[in-house]
Amino acid sequence: MIYDEDLAGQMLKRQEMESLMYKALASREFQIWLQPKYDLKTKRTIGAEALVRWNSPELGFLLPSAFMDLFEKNGFAVELDYHVLELVCELQTARLRQGLPVIPIAVNQTGLHISEQGYIGNMREIIDRWRLPAGLIELEITETAFIDFTTKEQRNDAAQIIDDLQEIGFSLSMDDFCTGYSSLSMLQNLPMNVMKIDRSILIAAESTARSFRILRHVIALGKALSMNVLAEGIETEEQEKHLIALGCDSGQGFLYARPMPAQEFYEEFLPKHS
Repeated sequence: MIYDEDLAGQMLKRQEMESLMYKALASREFQIWLQPKYDLKTKRTIGAEALVRWNSPELGFLLPSAFMDLFEKNGFAVELDYHVLELVCELQTARLRQGLPVIPIAVNQTGLHISEQGYIGNMREIIDRWRLPAGLIELEITETAFIDFTTKEQRNDAAQIIDDLQEIGFSLSMDDFCTGYSSLSMLQNLPMNVMKIDRSILIAAESTARSFRILRHVIALGKALSMNVLAEGIETEEQEKHLIALGCDSGQGFLYARPMPAQEFYEEFLPKHS
């Protein structure tokens, strides 16, 4: 047997993360950073996405790429999602009580929730506890969460989950649109509020006329379905110019702003871009 030092090191790192993750949750080591979403025409901030960071005394400051795959595999992503949602609700409530401006904040949802017993009940309980006005929390759900529509029952179950979440007061965003084969099936069966076009489509549209036409028709399709169409991963003025010409509503990306701590977002960024 050949000993792989790199693989052994990765396994030890994962084991250490798993031994620390519940302590980190209780100690509020998982923090939310916000990346602004903006109106492409007015350049005004219209919302933000909550992105989790792990500020660990033992492991250092970690981006999601360092731990989310592990948490998806071991199921801890479900607990972390609820924690991030609670932090966002706490933040929104504090600003409302102080009479400060609030904007919708998007929270990612792992596909593990779709098969979770009691998911809708848990989400309803959170909203009832914080009593936030409808629309202040947006849930971003990837198409991989609903990747199998092989039976009518599965389609109906997924549609019921979406209906229930919207009835509770959440806005729903179809994240990473056009990255998998089930995108059109999701559009047909799941009436969501926002179409979030994946960065890969935007990059491809710069390379070939065919990809550009695909992007144009995807935007037109979203708007025809009365969805807000948002493009993520905008990094250049040329990309932004193309999206405006194609009728895209809003954007998110490094061209406008990188993710930042929530305090910096509200105290420094938002007053200048609202």
